[in-house]
Amino acid sequence: MTFKLTFRRDGEPDQTEHRFNDKDGEPHIDGRLIVGGETYTIRGVEWLLRRDGGGGDSPTFICTLVVDPTED
Repeated sequence: MTFKLTFRRDGEPDQTEHRFNDKDGEPHIDGRLIVGGETYTIRGVEWLLRRDGGGGDSPTFICTLVVDPTED
């Protein structure tokens, strides 16, 4: 199965990533089933994921930052 992650950061354009997952026909990140409203660490950053209600063949999840990483 394929699914999309749409990353949203304030003041920046959305970035979309397509992922392929063949585990049990459900979308997973690092072996963990995606559940809307939960947080996941993606490339070292913590994101809150919510399923997008829009139609389409593959599920889409909107990812918003839990905490904006600071620059050193």
